[in-house]
Amino acid sequence: MEFGIAILADPNFPLDQVTTRDFFADTSDGQNILLRWYSSNHKSPSLAVIYAHGGGMILGSVKAYDKVVAAYVARTGVPFLAVDYRRAPEHPHPIPANDVYAALNWLVAHSEELGVDTSRIGIMGDSVGDGLAVVTALLARQHDGPCIAKLILVSPMLDDRTVSADEHLTPFLSWNTTDNETGWQALLGCSRGREVVAETAAPARMVDATGMPPLYIVVGELVVFRNESIELATKFYKSGISAELHVYPGCPHGFDIFPSRETGVCKRAFENRDRAFKSIFPANS
Repeated sequence: MEFGIAILADPNFPLDQVTTRDFFADTSDGQNILLRWYSSNHKSPSLAVIYAHGGGMILGSVKAYDKVVAAYVARTGVPFLAVDYRRAPEHPHPIPANDVYAALNWLVAHSEELGVDTSRIGIMGDSVGDGLAVVTALLARQHDGPCIAKLILVSPMLDDRTVSADEHLTPFLSWNTTDNETGWQALLGCSRGREVVAETAAPARMVDATGMPPLYIVVGELVVFRNESIELATKFYKSGISAELHVYPGCPHGFDIFPSRETGVCKRAFENRDRAFKSIFPANS
């Protein structure tokens, strides 16, 4: 997987202009995790984005997504902090989400050193990383933690109860319901699908989005997560929280990281996302 994701990074941006620095953050259970800081001549104090990679709970790493993140930074000039959170099944819930929350607290604590405006921190993920991003915002709300200015979600994996898909989607699923069940089972074990699962384990369980940051969410029409993405945006609307939802017709999971990204729909997706990064305004503004 690491090789596969790495070769999909966009070659049209000067990645050599992006610099990286590695740091380590202490976790709530006394371990430490790798954080990789990506920057490209940003002006201080700057907005910043915390990034949680994809991989269905069980795969992926900062190394695997290194060029993907570097391309975001090269294209937008927005600095990113990528989190090498620990993965299931060796590290089940709540460890992965707690690791991302630890990264948020670490960035706030080191904001002066890195030139970050703490009122303009966004959190982004890919797939399962999106779910961890939402849970991080829920943890910040629950514990009166650092303010998050925006959630940016790309094809989010949110609901442990998604074990079936609309019949007409099945032939097009690059991440299918069996894959989805495997990932959630690794994270939650025998609790998966039961009423005992909390919103901080599977964020689709959230009922009220009051107090959450503004939301930007994108999903392809041919994605097993499509309906849960729409439902999440609806919860934000009902709670009076700003939400921007894009559903791209005819697009499968991961459509915007494949070589076909130069097609019109992929270019629009990236342009919209870049705009979302640059419109991370101060929290509570």
